[in-house]
Amino acid sequence: MPETLKKLTKKAAIALNNGAFAELESCAKQILQLDNTYADAWFFLSLSATERRKVSVAIELVDSALRLSSRNTEYVAHKARLHTMAGQKEAAVAAADYAMTLGPDRPLILDTLGVVYSRFEMHERAREVLKLSVKVSPDNAQFQFNLASVEQFLGNAAGAEEGYRNAIRVKPDFYRAYWALSELEKNLGASGRLPGLEELVKRTNLSPEDRLYLGHAISREYEKTGNYDRAFQSLSTGKEGMRAKVDYRVAGDKKLFEAMKQAFPVDGEYAPGDLGNQNIFVLGMPRSGTTLVDRILSTHSRIVSMGEVQYFARAMKEVSGSKTQAMLDSELVMGSREVDFSEVGRRYLFQVGERTGIKEFSLDKMPLNFLYVGFILRALPGAKIVCLRRHPVDTCLSNYRQLFAVNFSYYNYHYDLKDTAEYYCLFDELMAHWKAVFPDRFLEVDYEDIVAKPEPTVRELCAFLSVEFETAGLEFYKSKSAVSTASAMQVREPLYSSAVDRWKHYGDHLAPVFEVLSKNGISYRQ
Repeated sequence: MPETLKKLTKKAAIALNNGAFAELESCAKQILQLDNTYADAWFFLSLSATERRKVSVAIELVDSALRLSSRNTEYVAHKARLHTMAGQKEAAVAAADYAMTLGPDRPLILDTLGVVYSRFEMHERAREVLKLSVKVSPDNAQFQFNLASVEQFLGNAAGAEEGYRNAIRVKPDFYRAYWALSELEKNLGASGRLPGLEELVKRTNLSPEDRLYLGHAISREYEKTGNYDRAFQSLSTGKEGMRAKVDYRVAGDKKLFEAMKQAFPVDGEYAPGDLGNQNIFVLGMPRSGTTLVDRILSTHSRIVSMGEVQYFARAMKEVSGSKTQAMLDSELVMGSREVDFSEVGRRYLFQVGERTGIKEFSLDKMPLNFLYVGFILRALPGAKIVCLRRHPVDTCLSNYRQLFAVNFSYYNYHYDLKDTAEYYCLFDELMAHWKAVFPDRFLEVDYEDIVAKPEPTVRELCAFLSVEFETAGLEFYKSKSAVSTASAMQVREPLYSSAVDRWKHYGDHLAPVFEVLSKNGISYRQ
């Protein structure tokens, strides 16, 4: 190897280790000018493009690397990860499967492949691969955490607890694991960890994310003892840093919601059709019972759930030609008149078709699809929409109590109680609009009705979906299938009423919610 090439490759390696991607890209381009068959240089360019979120470009670049070195497991695993980021299940799984045939033994590659399988709900396969990564590198806290998460999705509480505890043992300041453990055990008695958690949160070097995880974990412990004042105080304090960091403004979401209503006027003309008549969308505010209904319906012999997928959002983004960073924004909505909705429908159905085992009906359980109802019924006029509703204050409180993914901006409202209530009011108004525009395709189901009178509620739901009632839906908790949401453990239990009227425990702490709801004419006392 020429001396110049040696220096550049060494410099590139240092840049990669330091996370200096601009320098890495510069080195890679210089290397390729000297030798365009140097596979690692193409791989470096792919890593740099990935860092800039240029996923399609990154895929092309890693493919260039693979043409030169087709059995490099690092390249193949990266390709699988990129297709996962793009939501391309078939390509991602094919790459992951190929990588596994190459016998990877590096724990990071195994972990990457396990996470790819998990992202596409292939949790049994993910567990096999993640166990290998943990076996090779038991002292990696993130690997332990990833395995524990999959065990939780599969309903293996003991395995999940072991993994989270191992992550904490290896890395005592892995605060996310403390939170995950508290979520796993939230329906159990006090854990005895409260004094230790209180000591951890006193540390002065905590990031906003660290304080968020610890605040949620501490709040759960106080809830278990019935000390709701301290529970709320811990939650509010824990969220302060992230609240300031994301600087959420409800005006941005209000603009989006208003654009949606303007794009689909109540007196508009909407062509009927059968396309999509085998597609069910279960949606609503998070923590309103969407996972419960998904679980009930997925026990039906004619329905298969795909879980929380972003197939429709991606199809809409791609066909619209929108170049903005957000998956959905007012600019996309305002430009939707030029969208070929038949193409959106075709792309969505192609993605659905990739899922193995689809029976007569497919069920898409992405809660945020409530924003897309108009688009969905334009692209798939035969589809059925099931919207979950829950007591407005319980909905606001449950969203506030839940820790959503910190890098998912659509939930940024939940760091502040008042913002959460304002967002709920936007949701409530938009759902009333969809119901007025699409009365025959849009059914609202109350969470409280499912709890209080499950059989008549499920019968009504089945009638709306044009499927016969099956008693298995009332025994949803016996299902062994994986659940990849915050309700992964709760839906493995029979129906319980302890979550109904939970808001009454918190009293005056919820005054901001009461004020916002009252201002918007939303009744909440009954």
